[in-house]
Amino acid sequence: MIGKPRFGARKELDETWTIFDRRTGKIAERSGLIMVRLNKFLGLVQILEQI
Repeated sequence: MIGKPRFGARKELDETWTIFDRRTGKIAERSGLIMVRLNKFLGLVQILEQI
């Protein structure tokens, strides 16, 4: 059984994207990169799921 994905993406009012952790509700951060105000999320959610 596959569970609910941990990460999600939302489009902000300024047309940028934010990747967030569904478990905590906080903005995702990996290797010091904060996943906010992205021009495109380009599959980052899928990449983060695999880390």
